[in-house]
Amino acid sequence: KAPKCRMIPLEVIARRYAVGSYLKRYPNLIATGTPHRFHDLKIEFFLKTTGGKLVLTDDISIEVDSAKGEEDPFILNHLKGNWELYHSKKPAWDLDASLKKNVDRDEIFDESIAKDYGSADIVNEIIRLTRLTFLVLESAWAQQNMRLIDFKIEFGFDMDGNLLVADVIDNDSWRLRDESWKELSKETFRQGEELGEVEKKYGIVSRMVNNFRIPKQCLVVWIGSHSDPFPSIPVGYNSLVNLETVVLSGHKSPQACLDKLEELMSKYPDGGAILVKVGRSNGLGPILAARTNWPVIAIPATMKDYPEDIWSSIRMPSDVPLMTAWPEENAVLIALNILAQKNPAIYAERQLKIESLDK
Repeated sequence: KAPKCRMIPLEVIARRYAVGSYLKRYPNLIATGTPHRFHDLKIEFFLKTTGGKLVLTDDISIEVDSAKGEEDPFILNHLKGNWELYHSKKPAWDLDASLKKNVDRDEIFDESIAKDYGSADIVNEIIRLTRLTFLVLESAWAQQNMRLIDFKIEFGFDMDGNLLVADVIDNDSWRLRDESWKELSKETFRQGEELGEVEKKYGIVSRMVNNFRIPKQCLVVWIGSHSDPFPSIPVGYNSLVNLETVVLSGHKSPQACLDKLEELMSKYPDGGAILVKVGRSNGLGPILAARTNWPVIAIPATMKDYPEDIWSSIRMPSDVPLMTAWPEENAVLIALNILAQKNPAIYAERQLKIESLDK
């Protein structure tokens, strides 16, 4: 059951590719081949109007000229406190683009303000939730060889003051294209495609959505002895992947190690990744890497004091595909990146961090 929400009069769009109205506002990105891809998701805010008008309170209302196509105007500067409204399909440098109307951000959120949120906090949280929602769906579609081009969602506050995605997300919400860039979403209807073909594509999308899932994977953190401290997992990932910790020596208990490996592979049919942290000679990593197709990543625990020990982790015989990474924080991220190829939840968290680096 969907919770009752006080809706925020905004449409929020996340874009991975430059298509649609974005190209009307930024015609310099029109491509002759495949659409321009944004490494960092483009997040845009549009003021939600009806008949060119938005009534906030008895004393506050905003009107735009919808007859000129300015319904749901584009907010040029949503990170600032004073929002400038622009035509949604004209570049900012066009003399007719500005609607010559400004909106105080605090007025928009006045009726929806909750708990200790300030208007800037609300905007930042809307952006964060939009990014996470898009990235989870982007990965889920990528598992089926599909491209999520963009989507539109709305937000609201529930009766307890929690900010929520308060919208249906379906084939009307996004642009979705296959590996050949063939459109499968409502955009086909907007472009006038024959209704029977539109219906067929909706059926395809509906069946594919039923395949969305978060796999049951594991991240194994394996040390050779209790004197080798476990590498730490970044906060937040413990709830996204099953964490297994093992203390067994490859030198002293090789058969016990192989038995434990078989147990883990049987327990997690969706697969996993193994982090091996050992001091001195690394016998554990090669033994495991030779007996599983799960990625095994060695962390040389004594790298700082005995750098020569690294050779026992990188000079491998044939058919022993052991990966070695240092420092251990990067080894953990490698394992998470590998799991993210099949796991939309982990992908979203990793991609969120990756895209933030440019900021």
